[in-house]
Amino acid sequence: MVVPNCGCGETVVIRTVTDAFNRNFGKKLWGCRHYRNSSDKGCSYFKIVDEDDVMDERDLLIEKQKLKIEKQKKKKKKNKFKSELSRTRQWLIMALFFGFLCFGIVLILGTILVCKTTSILSGFYLK
Repeated sequence: MVVPNCGCGETVVIRTVTDAFNRNFGKKLWGCRHYRNSSDKGCSYFKIVDEDDVMDERDLLIEKQKLKIEKQKKKKKKNKFKSELSRTRQWLIMALFFGFLCFGIVLILGTILVCKTTSILSGFYLK
């Protein structure tokens, strides 16, 4: 038995009609967990529980545990993604540093080579 969700996206709870003047007095119904009273209605989700929908405490506990496990799996997946993102960021920073270092070395060596070549050629042209 799957517990339905209300318009708020939350799982609904089973409530019992306690108003003696209501024609549904004593019946059980699925209701939004944010419903407090007639002025604070949450999303106003209500559905009468069918005889087949009745759950015992164990089924309800199992559903809660499934939701808890699902939440933990999502959290674990999110943490794994954050870890991979952090690792990728570190590799990117190292690659940029190495690239700038290589560029600087090539620039210095190129300048030295041009200066030596120019001094050799200038001495050659003067003779």
